[in-house]
Amino acid sequence: MLPLRGTKTMLAVSTDKLKKSAPAYSVACTMWHDLIPQILPTLLQLLSHAHAFHNPANWAVSQEMKLVVERILTDRFWQAGISTGSRDDFYAKITASKSTLEGFASSVRGKIRAVRESCYSMLFSMSRMRHQFYGFAELPGPLSEALFKDSEHLSSHQFSVLLNISRCLIDDCPVQYRNQFLPPMLATLFRSIDRKITTEWEIIEQRKSGISDGDLTDEMKSESVLRQLTYSAVIMVASLFDPQRGDPDRAETDPSAPQPNPEPSDSIRHFVLSSPEIFEPVMLFCTHALRMRDTRCCSIITRVVRSILSDFAPPNNSPTTETIREFICTDVLKACITSVHESYFVDMQKDLAQLIASIWVLYGFVTPTPRALFLSLPGITEDKVSQTEAQLQRCSSPRQQRALILELLEPLRGVSISEQGKILGSREERRKARTTLQERYMTNEMETQQETHRVDINDGPDLSGVADMFG
Repeated sequence: MLPLRGTKTMLAVSTDKLKKSAPAYSVACTMWHDLIPQILPTLLQLLSHAHAFHNPANWAVSQEMKLVVERILTDRFWQAGISTGSRDDFYAKITASKSTLEGFASSVRGKIRAVRESCYSMLFSMSRMRHQFYGFAELPGPLSEALFKDSEHLSSHQFSVLLNISRCLIDDCPVQYRNQFLPPMLATLFRSIDRKITTEWEIIEQRKSGISDGDLTDEMKSESVLRQLTYSAVIMVASLFDPQRGDPDRAETDPSAPQPNPEPSDSIRHFVLSSPEIFEPVMLFCTHALRMRDTRCCSIITRVVRSILSDFAPPNNSPTTETIREFICTDVLKACITSVHESYFVDMQKDLAQLIASIWVLYGFVTPTPRALFLSLPGITEDKVSQTEAQLQRCSSPRQQRALILELLEPLRGVSISEQGKILGSREERRKARTTLQERYMTNEMETQQETHRVDINDGPDLSGVADMFG
């Protein structure tokens, strides 16, 4: 068992705020060189256990007790604009509950959280020593397993912390160690991200549709944290495909000055795009992100995907490239079209249409898949598809290409694909029919009211005698 607090503190002070050129940094690397290999096995085991606590499959208790364990492992936190009461009230409530069962539960999960986050801190401090950490060829596999094996069972709030430390470890990896370190780390990370975020969004949608019940405040907290987690994951994807990201160990320059693109051998973008093991789970997450009901994240993903389309366009026709092209022309295109048809993504329709147009223009002349996909949609004729395809190939303006796609999808825009069969005609025809129906309804209603409530002044009792009383 490691003395967690002492080890964490010693590692932190050894590298904190030190430049790699400083003599103290060299001394720290020399001091920890022989200790890190001895610490890592126990550290990874502790981290695995800390994550495994959150996996219900590891709870050898009755069903009733599982609910208790789940409650114990659920963090309490205050969130501005959502939590009731002020932050001071929240902390006062926690302090007052120390002698209660809730206070006991807080202590238990606090210990687990302390172990988990201490392990994160030590891993980060070790990564600052570069060769002493990344140089172990046997490290990536056990490290990725310890970090991500049970990670989807963490809460969204806890997963955000894991994502932050993972991004630090990945971003700081020197170029010479990328081949051995990044593939298992990034592949396992994005598979975990995809499972976690996709599952959480499904739960949110089930709650909104009334399939599952829950406390409104807790639901709002969960959705807010999930949106932030989704945003962090999307930003990480964008950083991986940043064409200006190169070797993290290169000499620091003025960040305000224009930065030249790094050599392909130093570019993290080139590395990810040329590594199918990494690119597959990353692209799968991007595809699912196009369907997540967060317009900010969806907008970023559309731009990211558009930025990489040209890397798989002809004359690059390797078998791997062709497979990726077909995936983009089927799964990505379907996700875009489905989102275009849903009312939630109305504000995103231009971005989605631009991505659809880019895919069709770049890949449409080497694969018939985009054309076949549009022909499979109800309400879209072959003549219209052929006309749009020809105009797209002649048009070089992104704005005009986007307009052509929106015009092609006009009969179906704003409607879920599952509901398309219920709608006939174009949007303009539906609007005219609705207006005619409203006019007919209003006319009939007014006529009915006039016929029903018309007052006959000659109808009723004779009141002439009453009038005579007042002279």
